[in-house]
Amino acid sequence: MADIRIDILAHADFSGRLRRSKRAPGAGVFAAQIEKQRRQNPDGTVLLDAGDEFSTTFWPGRPMVGSVALRKTDAMTLGNHEFDRGEDFLNDCIACADFPILCANIVRKADGELIPGCRPWVMLERKGVRIGVLGVTTEYTPYMVTASSFAPFEARSCAEAVKKYLPQMRQAGAQITVLLAHIPFYSDENGVISGELADLLRQIPPVDVCIGGHIPGDYAGLWNDTVVLKGGFSGKSLCHATLHYDTEQCRVTQRTAQVHLTDWNDPPAEPDQSYAERVTAPFRDFFEKPLTTVSETMRIRLSAETKLGNFLAQSVQEAANVQFAYMNATSSGGAIEAGTVTAEDITGVMGFNDPILTSQMTGRQIWELFELVYEPERYGNNAGLMFSGVIVRIDHTKPASSKVQEITLRDGTPLEPERLYTVATSEYMASGGNDTSKIANQLSWKPLGVLMYDALFASIERHHAIFASPERRLIETGTPENDNAPF
Repeated sequence: MADIRIDILAHADFSGRLRRSKRAPGAGVFAAQIEKQRRQNPDGTVLLDAGDEFSTTFWPGRPMVGSVALRKTDAMTLGNHEFDRGEDFLNDCIACADFPILCANIVRKADGELIPGCRPWVMLERKGVRIGVLGVTTEYTPYMVTASSFAPFEARSCAEAVKKYLPQMRQAGAQITVLLAHIPFYSDENGVISGELADLLRQIPPVDVCIGGHIPGDYAGLWNDTVVLKGGFSGKSLCHATLHYDTEQCRVTQRTAQVHLTDWNDPPAEPDQSYAERVTAPFRDFFEKPLTTVSETMRIRLSAETKLGNFLAQSVQEAANVQFAYMNATSSGGAIEAGTVTAEDITGVMGFNDPILTSQMTGRQIWELFELVYEPERYGNNAGLMFSGVIVRIDHTKPASSKVQEITLRDGTPLEPERLYTVATSEYMASGGNDTSKIANQLSWKPLGVLMYDALFASIERHHAIFASPERRLIETGTPENDNAPF
């Protein structure tokens, strides 16, 4: 038989969404979608995971490793959030996984070797066709993880790693090559892609399939002869590449790409559903506790001021009793729908339960922080800040380092450059997260002894509402350069 059909299913950023909620269909329904596609070609299908699986807030580590295994995952690459909880946590996850975990470009600083238990690539076989899968993780990982957690590691060039290991894979007999990359990219209305993954594809020899991740947004298309895929956030979709391999010509002769949206009405698959219920059951009462009500849907936007974003930052300011609070927009997302608001709704829009830290900043440092954030390349990777206690005027038509026009306190008093102001933020941002270490590392931070969720719940209890003071906090001229925010 000359023509062999190979199906590659892929997803990224499931992010611990085992439990069905307003934001996710749940592990059982997502597994049903996978099985639906796998049944179309049971002997010729591969399932790949592009990372951000293990380091969840409520059931991190082994429970998530078990869930990935139940889906019959054939290989997974590390996402940046696999590093959130430090080296020991990561080592334990890798050690108990019975599926290959890949990462060719992040090494240990101590010896320059790959992370123990990780492989740069793995060879799979379906219907006699050998499929080589090479894994890489975004080079931006050090800026997306608390500094102390990533301290034992070094992120190296993805392009150099691919150039090193792709020939090895081919020499070992790979007939189909797949790059499994926890790396972001963006697509315009014409399907043209840009960003870190697109830059990588320009630098490396061609591969048959490239799977990205790290940011929301589904994509299935072609880059020359490479099938490019991205999707799967919270189990809401599944990417799918179909390749026809001609054994006489020894090459892929046909390729198609598509995204399947998970049907939330599908009966959940077993044993995934039972497993998810067992893991999440201890948290059911917490998640379903009603906290307040809202009269209209409230949404987060990463590159614009929103009432919901203001509430998140203001809750930190209130908890710490400081003059200024800030947090990265990229730790939040989604919406709170009109009606009863539960604890699950709140934890759904604020993805990380970081400790809150406090310090003092001069007016000049606060100004420099906002200039840093709005530098176009950095803004393209991270979008903006959510903040409380100040009003900031930005002129996007000005060049980098000159975009901030004015910062005042809420009462209109201009910040004094040399005056100290009390400040609070998350542990992640205090460590220089989102590439803000130039400012954060100048400061002496102290733990407040309060976690992010405690601050949010306390604010709701205090105000009997999701409350944010009514002033407009971000006044903009023009639009941000390099705005890649997916929502």
